[in-house]
Amino acid sequence: MRNKAFDLSAYSFSSDEKILIDTNIWLYLFPAPGNPSQRFARQYSTAFANLVSAQAQPILDPMVLSEYLNRYIRIEWDGNYKSTYPRFKDFRNSPDFLAVVSAAEIFAKRILSFCQVHSISANEVDLSTALADFSSGNVDFNDAILVDICKKRNLKLMTNDADFQNGGIEVLTTNPRLLRACP
Repeated sequence: MRNKAFDLSAYSFSSDEKILIDTNIWLYLFPAPGNPSQRFARQYSTAFANLVSAQAQPILDPMVLSEYLNRYIRIEWDGNYKSTYPRFKDFRNSPDFLAVVSAAEIFAKRILSFCQVHSISANEVDLSTALADFSSGNVDFNDAILVDICKKRNLKLMTNDADFQNGGIEVLTTNPRLLRACP
């Protein structure tokens, strides 16, 4: 079943909405310093401010926070430290890592301060379907889990990931490709 996408540039949040925020949005809102300027950052920053102003509830999945932290660290390593530490594990065990992880931790704590962590337990998630969808090559495993969580908790998903075209959920985005694919 196709998702229904809403354009965040014209979207009005309400106080009773719960919005699961995807990793890519957090990377726009709290980017790693080595990340090049992103054209979507301003759009999602405005949308997030509107969400908070409307008193809608941002929801966090621990897996999303893990993806955020791992990606943040990798962006910094790729952009600033890879020539010094060709192996990521060497970087992770270096003094340079401490400054990068300290900044990532500050952002992670800010993200946590905005959000409610959802209450779905791992045994409620349909891992069999997520694994089957992943095995078909059509869906990222983590994305399938996020769709299942959205369905089970009646959450909307804020994402810039054009892969979120199927699943039968409501998606909030400024990604033109996703908006065209899921009218």
